[in-house]
Amino acid sequence: MDVTAVDRSAISGDTLLHRAAPASKLAAAGLLLGAVVAVNDPLLAAGVALSLTGAGAAVRLPVRQMLPLALYPALFALIFAFAAAPGPVTGALVVLKAVTAALTVVILMFSTPYPQVFAPIQRVTPQVVGDALLMTYRSLFILAEKFADLTRAVRLRAGLSARQPIRSAKATVRALGGLLLYSLDLSQREYDILYLRGYEGGLRVSGKRSTDRAADGAAVLYAALVLTVVLAFRLVPSLGGYAWIVTIAGAVDLATGLLIGRRRA
Repeated sequence: MDVTAVDRSAISGDTLLHRAAPASKLAAAGLLLGAVVAVNDPLLAAGVALSLTGAGAAVRLPVRQMLPLALYPALFALIFAFAAAPGPVTGALVVLKAVTAALTVVILMFSTPYPQVFAPIQRVTPQVVGDALLMTYRSLFILAEKFADLTRAVRLRAGLSARQPIRSAKATVRALGGLLLYSLDLSQREYDILYLRGYEGGLRVSGKRSTDRAADGAAVLYAALVLTVVLAFRLVPSLGGYAWIVTIAGAVDLATGLLIGRRRA
């Protein structure tokens, strides 16, 4: 799982979503998360998840790198569902909700640089909180690169392989210990730099404007359509028996999105 792929895609990508304004994408993400909260049928949730995946593939986002990140919360959702869900249907709904919500956020992060995602939130948070989040994001990728270098050096010097799991685990723990010390040193250096430069709070990020109004409209319209469908099934109980149609529609969206993405590649 390459976390740095998120940053590379957000900064270097050139898809339809990348051309939309961050505010529009945040609004669309909010509508989709509202749909996740409102959905009450696992077939409906599965249809939304499939449709979202197809939408990401259609605009040529790196779906293969996105899916592992989106599926990661399913592990914790499975534990919760096993412990608290009254039945398999409710358990499936819990897991699908977690995956769909994560997929929504992953699509947003793969198409929008983190400072631009954070810029609207920064206006309503205390300065120290906003600045800490920005610096934490920066440090995350520095530490990820450092950990990759450490593990590579350990493998080359110690001759580790998959056939020696215990020895590899010990070496990984040592690398993590070194990374912890490096992170403490990095934190102190960043504090000293900001102090010497007269930091008094307020690392403001200016919002980015849209370069394609059609992209803004498409993102918000798609999210609004998904929310409308979910609310219709929730408010009209007689539609519950037709939730399978949404699942099939989601599968069609996925297949169509993959086909469109391959043609554009």
